[in-house]
Amino acid sequence: MKRLGMFLLLVACATGDRRGPPPRDLDVDTQPHAVAPEPTGQAAGSGVAPVAGSQPAVTPQPAPALPQAGPPDPATLTRLAWPAATTSFVLRSSAHVYASPDLSSEPLGKIIIGTRLPVGESLDGDKRCKTWLAAAPRGWVCARYVKPSTLPPEAVVQPEVPDGKLLPQDYYGIKKGGKRYATEDDVRAGIARPEPKIESTYMVTKDKEKTKDKTVEIDGERYVYTSVGLVAASDLYKHWPSTFAGVDLVKTPPPAWPFAWVIAANRKTVTARATADKKGVEAGTLAHREIVPVLEEAPGFVRVADGRWVERGSLRIARKRPRPAVDAAHPKWIDLDRDEQVMIAYDGETPVFATLISSGRRKKDTPPALYRIRSKTAITKMAAEEREDSHYEVSEVPWATRFRSGLYFHAAYWHDQFGTAKSHGCVNLSPRDAKWVYDWTEPTMPVGWNELEVAVPQSMVVRVHDAKQPDPPVFDYEREAKQRVKIRKKEKELKEKREAAEAAAAEAAAAEAAGTVPPLPPP
Repeated sequence: MKRLGMFLLLVACATGDRRGPPPRDLDVDTQPHAVAPEPTGQAAGSGVAPVAGSQPAVTPQPAPALPQAGPPDPATLTRLAWPAATTSFVLRSSAHVYASPDLSSEPLGKIIIGTRLPVGESLDGDKRCKTWLAAAPRGWVCARYVKPSTLPPEAVVQPEVPDGKLLPQDYYGIKKGGKRYATEDDVRAGIARPEPKIESTYMVTKDKEKTKDKTVEIDGERYVYTSVGLVAASDLYKHWPSTFAGVDLVKTPPPAWPFAWVIAANRKTVTARATADKKGVEAGTLAHREIVPVLEEAPGFVRVADGRWVERGSLRIARKRPRPAVDAAHPKWIDLDRDEQVMIAYDGETPVFATLISSGRRKKDTPPALYRIRSKTAITKMAAEEREDSHYEVSEVPWATRFRSGLYFHAAYWHDQFGTAKSHGCVNLSPRDAKWVYDWTEPTMPVGWNELEVAVPQSMVVRVHDAKQPDPPVFDYEREAKQRVKIRKKEKELKEKREAAEAAAAEAAAAEAAGTVPPLPPP
């Protein structure tokens, strides 16, 4: 069941990831193109610099370093017939790490391709894996995925982010009606890939396999190799990531508890009133995302200073909450207020970080419950499940921290409307905040690893609540695992049906382009 649970987590969310199987479910705004990109490189329409103190609250511990490399284990070199000059082993492909030298044991995570690890202990396996190697800093990896190296051990923290950038790479959207092509010949023949659903949304990256010549000119038009095929450059637009960041509550304590962010409908300013009245005398303006104290609350209004009242709907209030009564839980925990779209991270009873989020638009999308941190994925591809009405595919989503099947904290590079519910269930965060959550939550991702599984006992609690359920129940992970087995079976059936229809459509399009008639399907 443990192996099946990990399989459900890693494979169902997408059609594949070059770093290994990705997580299962996905969320993405159904209208990710609503905010037009700006040429400044700043978040679309933000117009406001991060507030003072908007840096990580408690600096997360660095990823565990590789152990000091001593001489390679002679027994391992002999067992694998490796050269005497071997100083490390390198991953030929991304590979799972297991708690014991047995494919039936608990999966711990995955190590990224290209990582070089010290040559330590090795053990004989069985016909499924003949030899196991001790992995750093823990676990075992099958030797079929590695090869000897004369270079010293080396690993890189994932995901790799270029200096001066917020994200690992540039991201693009495909305009409505934009076509995807499998090959250059298909472009010339006008044979586009069939769309899985009537409504399809894609957020893509340039094809990493194409280290050179990521673009090509065909019949006078430029096409770009992307993660979903060739797309006309004119059908692509760039996503500009939000520069917003949450508040360091340790280095920069808030002006008061509770406090609030100002949310302006025009993303610029909100007008304050001298009294708690919409028709009251104007008392200046407050900037979008400015932080203000909550001094007094009245019907429909909040006083943020002497003689300054702001409409309640223009504020997202952060309030302290007591720690959930969960046995054997990690001292760190996270509180999510669905009504306010506010997240507060705690160490014991002390709030250390707060920010704005975008959770599910509907209550059932991010249901109130006491969850646990279950896994981390450095970067992954996400896609809609087959049973959903529309199709969406989001490439290379960074800093994904899972607390339920299909529900993650992760960076949303396609919008800058944090403080507004707009996802399909995941907790959308700005890139800075997603990285902070990913780094701060424990256990820390080992260097060189791309995936990390987290056991429920003593793991961190995530409380999702609202006014109707201020003290939600503990989430039943055992029941969820049973449900996912049934869903996986149904998803497989739907996928096979869709792929058969797409293949038939592609064959018909090719036949039409060639001026022939495709054979009729069997009765």
